[in-house]
Amino acid sequence: MIESEEQLRRLYMPFIKGGALFIVTEDPYTLGDEMKLVLRLPRDQEDTLVRGKVVWLAPSRPGRTDQQGVGVQFIDDKSHLRNRIETLLGHLGESGLPTATM
Repeated sequence: MIESEEQLRRLYMPFIKGGALFIVTEDPYTLGDEMKLVLRLPRDQEDTLVRGKVVWLAPSRPGRTDQQGVGVQFIDDKSHLRNRIETLLGHLGESGLPTATM
């Protein structure tokens, strides 16, 4: 579950075609691996299921374990997750605050 809009802003990867989320994990993945994501956006009452594929790898770095994980691009986005995320984050505007990937 994504607890807040600020957490969602940090994890969302709008520069990936179709949208993507950064998933913090220590599990070993390779580019192109497919997975199913089950998540709940802030304000949602139910979980959303979306298929995705790994398009970004962030290995562990000394002192930065919070940024170890993978970027998962949405594929077969029947729930319109990308649009829902961008609607939720729209009022935040451009932020100079760091994200999990930049």
